[in-house]
Amino acid sequence: MNDSERLFASVIAGRVGVITVAPDGTISDGVAEGLTVLSGAFNPLHRGHEGMLTAATGITGSAGAFELSIVNVEKPELPEDEVRERISQFAGCYMALISRAPTFLEKSRIMPGASFVIGYDTAVRLFDDRYYPAYQQDTDPENTGSATLAAMSEIRRNDCGFIVAGRVTEDGFKTVQDLVIPDGYRAMLRGIPAEVFREDISSTQIRRTSGAA
Repeated sequence: MNDSERLFASVIAGRVGVITVAPDGTISDGVAEGLTVLSGAFNPLHRGHEGMLTAATGITGSAGAFELSIVNVEKPELPEDEVRERISQFAGCYMALISRAPTFLEKSRIMPGASFVIGYDTAVRLFDDRYYPAYQQDTDPENTGSATLAAMSEIRRNDCGFIVAGRVTEDGFKTVQDLVIPDGYRAMLRGIPAEVFREDISSTQIRRTSGAA
């Protein structure tokens, strides 16, 4: 087993938190600081993902990477063969990350300085208390009084922020300007102008069209 295979096995087993897979397939431990990171299931990778990351790196000016998390808040843990299949989509073209961090709070702890690329629908959930555990004051040095704001404050202390792409909703096309953001946190979210990137396509729609599950 070579070094790359050992690192791959380590992240699968949970012995390391994140690895970087270069376009040539070389694997290294950890991740560079300050990347622009688009997280997702990539089932499959499609032009919307690619265009979204390209647009975001144009805003941040930093290198881009796709991140696949083995563990997801709302889905079963990915088996090793599925991780290999999905990560193979980036071969020869893109830097990819494999982690075991299901939430942006956990991602910020292992990807310092990252700009996380998200859609409007995900941005709404950043400030929804339903997606956070009960508030614990002893883990909130800023005394925000809220589990949501405590998490966002820690993400900010980790020098991370968000780049938000617009999405079509039942009420029309929505952008970062339509978000209700608590005072003091708006600077953490920057928008991708619709004229720079807009792609109303999803992996779910692609799977339905192709007949995949």
